[in-house]
Amino acid sequence: MKKEVFKYLKEYSTDTTTINRLIVSAFIEINKLEITNCSLIKNHVISDLDDLEIKYITDFVAIFKKNSLQFNFEDLIELFEFVISPADKIINGTVYTPKFIRDYIVNETLKSINNHIDKALYADLSCGCGAFLFTIAVRIHEQTGIPYTSIFNRIYGLDITEYSIERTKILLALLALTNGEDPPEFTFNLFCGNALEFDLTNVSPVVKNNGGFDVIVGNPPYVCSRNMDSNSIRLLEKWSVTKSGHPDLYIPFFQVGFENLSANGVLGYITVNTFLKSINGRALRQYFADHQISLKIISFGGEQIFKDRNTYTCLCFLHKKAGGISYKLSISTELNNLKDNDFYFYEYKLLNNLDGWNLADSIKIHEYIQRLEATGISFKDKYITRNGIATLKNDIYKFIPSEVADKDCYLMEKNGKEYKIEKKICRDIINANKIKTEEDLYTKREKIIYPYYQINGLTNLIDEVEFQKEYPYAYKYLYVHKRELGKRDKGNQEYENWYAYGRRQSLDLRSLKLFFPHICERPTFIISEDKELLFYNGIAIISNNIEELEIAKKILESDIFFNYIRLTTKDYSSGFISMSKNYIKNFGIIELSESEKNKLLAGKNSDALLNSLYKLNGSLPF
Repeated sequence: MKKEVFKYLKEYSTDTTTINRLIVSAFIEINKLEITNCSLIKNHVISDLDDLEIKYITDFVAIFKKNSLQFNFEDLIELFEFVISPADKIINGTVYTPKFIRDYIVNETLKSINNHIDKALYADLSCGCGAFLFTIAVRIHEQTGIPYTSIFNRIYGLDITEYSIERTKILLALLALTNGEDPPEFTFNLFCGNALEFDLTNVSPVVKNNGGFDVIVGNPPYVCSRNMDSNSIRLLEKWSVTKSGHPDLYIPFFQVGFENLSANGVLGYITVNTFLKSINGRALRQYFADHQISLKIISFGGEQIFKDRNTYTCLCFLHKKAGGISYKLSISTELNNLKDNDFYFYEYKLLNNLDGWNLADSIKIHEYIQRLEATGISFKDKYITRNGIATLKNDIYKFIPSEVADKDCYLMEKNGKEYKIEKKICRDIINANKIKTEEDLYTKREKIIYPYYQINGLTNLIDEVEFQKEYPYAYKYLYVHKRELGKRDKGNQEYENWYAYGRRQSLDLRSLKLFFPHICERPTFIISEDKELLFYNGIAIISNNIEELEIAKKILESDIFFNYIRLTTKDYSSGFISMSKNYIKNFGIIELSESEKNKLLAGKNSDALLNSLYKLNGSLPF
């Protein structure tokens, strides 16, 4: 819809009832609906008695007419989603699901119950403003001709916010009204509650006698652990799939949904695809395997389905029957062209639930990944890797010194002010994500205030009294920023002292390093022989054996490794890949004889030799 519509709503009001009345009134006027009996909708229509509200509705409708805009049901759904408060969107993970995605999910699930669509029970456990329930109702009506008043008896919705339930009722009521159904009251099975504790199967004898729902669809909330409210964090403990890592809120919705399905039920979700490989997805992967759940996955890879939302998603269909995983990588425009033989099938016993599922949709890709992971020693067992230091406030600790300096102090400029910093409390540091050449190791160095010392191989924080005495300039500078440093970890973390780094990782790192980036289009690997050099961002293989790092560099710069990581990494848009340890840890590092090491190190183009050593015979997976 036009930006003017969204802008008007944003400026109009934050009161949900007031906004609902404006939107409903505009929808009725533009679509020329006649409402005679339905009290729900009549209560949301702005009357002639309120001159100010009449002016607002007139101005709002004028925007549509000026821009020749329609106001159909999809527009209504999008507006209802748009006016959810930003705070609620973060905490509750609400996001608008495009119509073509809802249509596909609903159509696929209905195929599974084609013979009893009119008798089945349907649910959305995080229904938001009711978009999925709307799509289900439309599809049932189209295929059976059953009145909406009867269809509403068979669909159930649950959401954590009362205003979303109210908007779902409005949406469904308007759907019926546009089809000539105008009773004084509609009966809805819509409930406000948290799906992590709400017992939907007991809200109705019909659902209980059915053993649950025949179809569950939806778009579970996308909320990371740091944005969850305390009640949701507490409720996560009830669910076995949340026992690994820091689970996102969408993860337990798989278990909640599966356990609310009837004996032959089917579930269709669009969700974030991180559970396929993430640490916090381990328990969910194990849950799928333990129950031998028949699971169909369509991954969209690096394509972003949701507007203004940086998420990478997949469609998941779960059947309440034993099976394995059918997988396909696709783009959204090809959804309706997919056929059963486009999917590659996996038995759970062939997958690694702990480390993650490396799923492919062809035997050639699957065998390529398997061969590389079965060769030599796994990356995680061969190399020691480290992430960079984590001050959690790099902009305070690190700096580029001014050219003006004396023999004891650097001169630093921050926010228009100049500070002296003692040289002895500083160390060299580099952003490993930005190193492309060996020259960058020197030209892109910065300084960082390092309030630590080492004794007997242990890294210790400098005592505050000693800090203030020995390094008065650095201490004074950090003290100026003490309040800002206290905001790290939302102010909830207790540190060794207020000037300590946020984490202790890599503080004692004194070794040779092979640097590579976290996220890139194609990784570069740069060796640093400066054992004292610190780094932030990126990753480093550490060793005191220069030959080991040189061999690692040759292998990891090869097309073999690049093809592997492209196939197993987390999805990003624009062809970017993640080099996180979780995605490269199972890559096999070939064991080499001395003569093979010499050949590899001496050769300028190592791919031919590595293809032979990995026994790939020059074959590529794509």
